[in-house]
Amino acid sequence: MVNYTIIIPHHNIPNLLRRCLHSIPLRDDTQIIVVDDCSDEVYKSDLSSLEKDYSHVDFYYSEICKGGGAARNIGLKHAIGKYILFADADDFYNYCIYDILDDYINEDSDVVFFNSNSLDSDTYLHRNRIWHLNVMHEKYKTSPDKAITSLRYLYGEPSSKLIKRELIEKNNIFFDETRIHNDTKFSYMVGYFANKIKVDYRALYCLTDRSESVSKNLSHQAQLIRTKVFSEKNRFLIDHKIPVFDEILTWPFSNYLMQFDFVKFHDCLLISYKYHFSLIYIIKKIILTKIQHLIRFVK
Repeated sequence: MVNYTIIIPHHNIPNLLRRCLHSIPLRDDTQIIVVDDCSDEVYKSDLSSLEKDYSHVDFYYSEICKGGGAARNIGLKHAIGKYILFADADDFYNYCIYDILDDYINEDSDVVFFNSNSLDSDTYLHRNRIWHLNVMHEKYKTSPDKAITSLRYLYGEPSSKLIKRELIEKNNIFFDETRIHNDTKFSYMVGYFANKIKVDYRALYCLTDRSESVSKNLSHQAQLIRTKVFSEKNRFLIDHKIPVFDEILTWPFSNYLMQFDFVKFHDCLLISYKYHFSLIYIIKKIILTKIQHLIRFVK
């Protein structure tokens, strides 16, 4: 029986993919899928070497560059494990994965949320990229219901989660195929449909920080995608009476206000209008978010 499927999208970083694969235990009950998202020709020989060195890994190749979301969707089509885990090729699993995969063989939860740490990909010095997940796990000790709500709807990365494949397939959950935030909808839909949830404090996953990461140096087009993704998300939360607001919606607006770029601000506003968010609503949320951050800083 295959208990776990680990899906890894990849593009142009075979050396880091090797590090990621090296961190995964070789087990008979674990299927590992790598989906290469149209890597450049110069990396083909490196990928061939990886296929030889990791013959137990299933490699799939996409001929059209559609990003990590599309690659994960391809992986899901080939997944046979009872539970799905996701990793990015530039990240890796911590040593506790050996114990965790043993511990959850007979698990029946819809989702298990694990903790993570973050390091610089080159220097391995500490980074704060995953602080929001650390806060949610810390909150679980004193306010488990609030923490579960945050994990369901505010932890948008697919990593550090053990997700029952049946949940994904039954509810037709898939990844968007946008350049950024392609995992946002997938994550909150998993959170919405999950009934039985477990929280494990162990840091299963290491999310690395790289200057070449897709999330760095966002273009205006990327900011428009961000506005659309999080307008749609917050509209979903409101319509389903979920008492959560994802403040990432305010980031493009705050950024352009600080730059006095009212043309680009207006571009984002036109997108938010489609989801029935007015200028007044956006401004209020920006102000409230700033106040909340200030309060947390003072505390």
